[in-house]
Amino acid sequence: MDEILQQILHELRDLKSDVSSLKSDVSSLKSDVSGLKSDVSSLKSDVSSLKAGQERIETKVDNLALELRSNFKFTNDKLEEHKSIFTVVSNEIKGIKGDIEFLSGKSGKHDTEINHIMNMLRG
Repeated sequence: MDEILQQILHELRDLKSDVSSLKSDVSSLKSDVSGLKSDVSSLKSDVSSLKAGQERIETKVDNLALELRSNFKFTNDKLEEHKSIFTVVSNEIKGIKGDIEFLSGKSGKHDTEINHIMNMLRG
């Protein structure tokens, strides 16, 4: 009977040791879970910051696209305006060129007539 009691006590000590080991493991797991919770909380905060930053970037890109569209339209309008001015100037230059050629012909004819008159007066 003593032997059985000794065996039971030995088993109880082993169980106590196992329970103590389990308690230690559970305590370690609790500590690890607490650390994981802290890390997840930190990740959530970082993701929230990233989302806010992404929203700011999206807003800036939208504003930039709007500004670029506005500048592009302004540039195109000015280009069309300059095109029409160049067309008007080109047409005027063509007219002036025709006038110059006409007057140049007249001048040559007048020079010839003056030369002929000078020869007649000299001779």
